[in-house]
Amino acid sequence: MIFNKEETKNLMMMLKSEDKDNNIIAFESLKNVDFNEYIGELLVLFKFGGHSIDSWKQDCKKIGNKLEKLILDQTPLSSPKTLSLITQHKGSKASVELFMEFFIRDMSRMLESIGYPTDKFEIDIKFKDDGQTTES
Repeated sequence: MIFNKEETKNLMMMLKSEDKDNNIIAFESLKNVDFNEYIGELLVLFKFGGHSIDSWKQDCKKIGNKLEKLILDQTPLSSPKTLSLITQHKGSKASVELFMEFFIRDMSRMLESIGYPTDKFEIDIKFKDDGQTTES
C-alpha cells in the first residue's frame, strides 16, 4: 500500500468510526504497509486514530508490535513526542503536515470547549526551507 495524505485521512476516518467493520478494514489495509517508509503516517494514525497500542497489536500485529517498540512506555503518546518521533525517524513531509492538521483540529476543539470560539483566531503554519530535505 502506498500512502498519500488523502488515503491517510480516509484511514483515520475509518479508525475513528464507531462502526467496527470500518476499524477492521482500516487495520487490514495497514497490515502490509512498509513500516519504515510510512512511519510518520503510522504515528499520526496511532496518535489521532483513537485506538490503544493493545488494539493495534491485536488487530494489526506486525505494525502494532513495531509501534510499541518505537514508543516504549510513552502511552498515551504526547503530541510533542509524536512530532519528535516523526522527525527523528525522517517521516515524510506529508506526515508532518497531517500531524499538524490533526493537532490544530484537536487544539481548536479544546479551545472552543473552554470558551474561545474558533472564529476569533487563526492559526497558520508554514514550513521553512532550512536547507534540509524532507521526502514527501
